[in-house]
Amino acid sequence: MYIKIQKPVIESLINQAMPFTEKKDNTQITSHILIDANENLTIKATDKEIGIKLTTDAEIINPGKITINGKKLFDIIKTLKNKEIEIKSENDKITIKQDTSIYNLTSFNANEFPEFPNPNDLEKLEVDNNEFFDAIKKIFPSIDNNNPKYELNGALFDIKEKTNFVSTDTRRLAVYYSNAKGNAKQIIVPKRSISEIKRIFKDDMKIFYDDIYLILKDENTLFFTKLINGKFPTYEKIIPNSFKYTLKIPKDEFTSYLKQVSIISNEVRIKITNDKIEFESISDETTKAKTSFNFNSNIEEFEFAVNSRYLFDFLNIINSNEFELCLNDPNIPFMVKDGKFITIIMPLNI
Repeated sequence: MYIKIQKPVIESLINQAMPFTEKKDNTQITSHILIDANENLTIKATDKEIGIKLTTDAEIINPGKITINGKKLFDIIKTLKNKEIEIKSENDKITIKQDTSIYNLTSFNANEFPEFPNPNDLEKLEVDNNEFFDAIKKIFPSIDNNNPKYELNGALFDIKEKTNFVSTDTRRLAVYYSNAKGNAKQIIVPKRSISEIKRIFKDDMKIFYDDIYLILKDENTLFFTKLINGKFPTYEKIIPNSFKYTLKIPKDEFTSYLKQVSIISNEVRIKITNDKIEFESISDETTKAKTSFNFNSNIEEFEFAVNSRYLFDFLNIINSNEFELCLNDPNIPFMVKDGKFITIIMPLNI
């Protein structure tokens, strides 16, 4: 293989590919990036759980494919000038050259690089891409970390005629009701993969799925992730069928006053009466914060306590000027809602 490519182009591609390489064990081929020069230049990286393929134009003098240690390649390219770079291979020996700078590296057998799943073998999710990106962005904060129930460390795509995107960390449940549709299936996408999707997602990507993989693809990029094998909780049972009170609350005002008392403690007591909403920090006797703002409601008095971080995760990600606060009794879950997006939150016992 022999190619010539501009430094900014190859640097951008390797930078995108690096998060998908194996970092802990350099003896594994997955610590390498595959460079495949044929009609176009293709770069692949995977740790077998998650992977990316990127395609671009380059001057291909001799076609072929090689692997190069991802970290070493990226470190070399970063140091070179913003001009053309030559990459050659011969008998598993790699040469990277620019002017008088020459680097010699070793390679694995490129034919042993892991195969990527084919989107043509999978079902297609019919979805508006703006809605899909909005959904994963909004449910992301509620995905759990390192839960022994491994299925909670991912987001549920409950695919059907009206697809729901769901996440929970057992203290709250986030649901985005979308218009996406596909052949009925429940798949669980790892949190790490959702994070990467948020980073690489483009407006024209198509989305494919089966029992094992989720794939996102456009003309120049293919991303895949293995799915979590498990059964997600029956989330519909957690969502109350009705509420005693539904209040429409100005987001900015509520957020501002909640922030004032959260400086002292994340545990906050909220009291709603017919003419105001009060906030009070729950902490030791020596340090307290309390504030309120005027608000008209049909509630004589309703008091509950909550971890303010859960409310901020909701409030900071919605676009509307107001949101719905839906209540039943002080010690059972309540709901905050903005259009198609809801979060059910467990109150604190005080």
